[in-house]
Amino acid sequence: MKGFVTKAIGGFFFVADEKQNIYQTRIRGKIKDTVYPGDYVEFNEEVIEKVYPRKSLLHRPAIANVDQVLIVLSVAKPEFDRRLLDRFLIIVEKAALNPLIVINKIDLAEGGFFEQFEDYRTAGYQVYFISVKERKGIEELMKDLGGHINVLTGPSGVGKSSLINTLVAEERMEVGEISKRLKRGRHTTRHVEFLAVENRGWVADTPGFTSLEIKHILPEELTYFYPEFIPYLDKCKFRGCSHTHEPVCAVKDAVAESLIPAERYESYRNFYSELKEG
Repeated sequence: MKGFVTKAIGGFFFVADEKQNIYQTRIRGKIKDTVYPGDYVEFNEEVIEKVYPRKSLLHRPAIANVDQVLIVLSVAKPEFDRRLLDRFLIIVEKAALNPLIVINKIDLAEGGFFEQFEDYRTAGYQVYFISVKERKGIEELMKDLGGHINVLTGPSGVGKSSLINTLVAEERMEVGEISKRLKRGRHTTRHVEFLAVENRGWVADTPGFTSLEIKHILPEELTYFYPEFIPYLDKCKFRGCSHTHEPVCAVKDAVAESLIPAERYESYRNFYSELKEG
């Protein structure tokens, strides 16, 4: 049978068949050191016999074949941080994965909060406003998870565990008690596990991306991770334009003409400086 590895723990590999039935299996030989959650495998009911070539591999955490990343942030508790969102987007773009921006706790939003996300929609990103607590916006998000291998990332306390509970329609995760003093959630996830969602999709319960460092990105690469810049990149006067100080820069002109949002351009400049100083 062809299957999908949902988790690996204690020397066992849990594999789902095409109907999402789960089997507890083992692996013979050294192959077990190269099998990760997300891998497609050939197996019988007890043993994995073959691993199919994978499309991608995230190293921290180690997950194979991911194609979508849900960047989960909250309106408040913890407060929304636009720069943090941009940092997540850069990391996901670098990994060549499709980011979905998910904003939880919209029941706490005040007037004008949602307007800032027009910049991201203009850039081509999908933005979902949800309230897990009030079960708002979940169905719209669910529609775009089917047929994909999805992982969640985001800071502690934004409601990732509660969101996964809602998506899989089962209380299968421990939800961390929110620390009122720190206004942060405690990590409750201990291993990588994929859970089935509707329409043959999977969502990963992960320990999260262990680093938000972007030092592995070259300064000259950064411009390609801002999708709204791309139509202008070949129109600058100077080849290799950094879009920061050069004259006759099509990106800067687009900012001046409000074709590129000023805040997104400032975000780019800040991260470019961080990488140059690296």
